[in-house]
Formats: sequence, C-alpha cells, structure tokens
Amino acid sequence: MSDQKFLSVIYQNYSLILVLDSEITNFYEMNDLYLIGNGFDLAHGLKTSYNDFLLWYLNDFLKKSFRKDHHDDDLLKIDRRGAHYNLPDDFNSVKDIFQKLKDWDYKLKAKHDFFGRIIENYREYKWVDIEYEYYLALLEIYKWHEKQEIIRGDFYNEYILELNTCFKFIMRKLADYLVHLEYTEEIENRQIENILRENTGVEKNNITISGEKLIVNFNYTSTIDLYNSWLKGNKLNVINIHGKLNDPDNPIIFGYGDEMDPHYEKIENLNNNEFLRNIKSFGYFRTDNYQKVIRFIEGVYNEFTVKILGHSCGLSDRILLNTIFEHPNCKAIKIYYYQKSETENDYFEKTQEISRHFKASGKGDMRTKIVPFSKSTPMPQLKKI
Repeated sequence: MSDQKFLSVIYQNYSLILVLDSEITNFYEMNDLYLIGNGFDLAHGLKTSYNDFLLWYLNDFLKKSFRKDHHDDDLLKIDRRGAHYNLPDDFNSVKDIFQKLKDWDYKLKAKHDFFGRIIENYREYKWVDIEYEYYLALLEIYKWHEKQEIIRGDFYNEYILELNTCFKFIMRKLADYLVHLEYTEEIENRQIENILRENTGVEKNNITISGEKLIVNFNYTSTIDLYNSWLKGNKLNVINIHGKLNDPDNPIIFGYGDEMDPHYEKIENLNNNEFLRNIKSFGYFRTDNYQKVIRFIEGVYNEFTVKILGHSCGLSDRILLNTIFEHPNCKAIKIYYYQKSETENDYFEKTQEISRHFKASGKGDMRTKIVPFSKSTPMPQLKKI
C-alpha cells in the first residue's frame, strides 16, 4: 500500500471511530466520551513521546556545546577533557550519545538528581514518565522531612525549590520541542487534506453524528483538530484538558494528579505551597475545562461510553479518570488497544492501568464496564513508532 493510500485509510478509520463507531454505539446505545492520549499522536506519525523529547533535547544540547570546552543550561553541564570531535547531525539513540561521549572523554552531568534519574531510567529501560518521576522525587523530599520530624509549615526547603525549578525548565523545553513538531505537522496536514479529497470513500457532508460526543484531549498538540476540518458540518466538541501550545487562554498543565495516593494528604498538611505547585488539580482552575467535563458526565440523561484512544491511563491523571470511570452515568469503557505485533497488544496492560483508577468498592463495576477484548478493536496506525 502506498504512503498516500495509507494516510487516507488511517484518516478515514479515525473519522468513523470518532463519529460513527456503529458497532459499539449500537451495542450500548448512548453518548460517547473520548479520552485522547499521546498514543493518538504517535499513531499519526508524530514523535511526541517523552523518549523522543529527551533524545531531541540531548541532541540540541550537544549541538550548542560544540567546539566549547564547557557548556551548561538549567539541566545539564558538559566539560571537554579531550580533543574536539565533529558531531553527527543527530544521534539516533541516547545509548549512542553516552558511548561517544565516553570515547571522546567528554563529561556530561545532570545538575539535579531528578533529571539525572530521568536520563538513567531512559538509558536502562528505554522508557520514562517524567510526571510520575516528578511525584516520586516529591515523595522522597517529603519522607526526608517526615524522618526529621519537621512539623513547621513555613520552613524554607531548598530541595523542593530546586526540584520545581528543574521541572519548570523541562516543561519549557518540552513545549519548545512540541512547537517544532507542530510546524512539521502543519505541512503534513495540508498534504493529508489533498490526499483525502482524492482517496477517501467517506464524503465530508455525508457523515451524521449519532448521540453527543465529547472529546477530552490530554495532548498539547492539535492533531485532533484535523477531524474538525474534515467533518466540517459535524463539528466535534473538543476540550483540551491539559492546555494547548501557544494558547495563553488555555496554558499547558504539566504535573501530577493522583490525590488518591495515601501520601497526598500528608503532603497537603505540610502547609507548604511549593509541594503543591505542580499538582494538576490546581492547574485545572485556570480554565473551566474540568467543569465542562463534569457537566457532560453529570447530565441527567447523559449515560455515556468512555472510548480510550491512545491514553495510557497512568496515575498522573488519576483524580480525573477516577471521577469519569466510577461515575454512575459511565456504562462502558472501550479500549482501542495498540497492536504491537501479530501476536502482541496492550489491551490487558490497559485494563490493569484502568483498574488503578477504581477504588476497592468499585472493582465490581469495573469488571462490568470494561468492554471485553472480543468486542474491542486496535487503533489505526499510520506507521509503527
């Protein structure tokens, strides 16, 4: 299949999922709440994972350090102890970067233990969740205070200030990276529009939306907006729950959101606002997006099916996902799973992640709400990332 034909197929498939999805709609006959996560961007060929970001950041840092004996920013510092070497346009992996730096006698060091652990986790496991790592670092600082039996609420804590400064810089660099991808995406989107006019079998004006659709987009990118331009007369209701790039009216929310963690209440009781600076609940107050989601799920006649497209359902969004999944109006949860190979997929991993968002008293409901694997389908993929 040609690349152009493949693009048209994925675009058509997502249009059908987002608007028609007849099998599951007929099965449950209700409204739909879509949870769009990073896997949705990856399925469209965008390199938006934290792994991609870290590789880009390290390559960018090394380019800026080229032919310098010393270079640093808020996260890293590098010292040249040997001769200068020509850098490739881009290293293809973090492993290659550290191997070459070792060969060349360059010393690269993280300025903060938090970022050092992120790099080490990426090197060892080829995967990292920056928001989750942030919360683990926060807990470490809290537990240190607990051991010291510090009970005053107004203590000055250089560790939490350093952690938050480091985290803020990572957020800024991540936004820079995604803006770079957005520019590339705009070019690709125009190509997709041209391809669709010629190759799709679905006409823009012949699609009818059945029931209410609310799309909760957890990404900072605007990939989902492609479908509004394609469906025109059937505009999708999209809430960018974590903000959007370059939008001062809907700023990016980057942090952690597990208020069900047993340590969270203890952290609140420290009476030190620095510990709460990057908790997502406080970021939600910047707009009315969270309230819009709640209004949708609490509608008197608004029974709905949750449909998960590329969202990891990790703990960093636990408070919101618990509210959605355990709500009595939520009658079903359908997983569009990632097909890793002919024999492997992440359906059961997703069910395990989803289970963490149900309290013990709600586990029975969880088992009746999750749509069985036999009635689930894989996410369409532009290409394997």
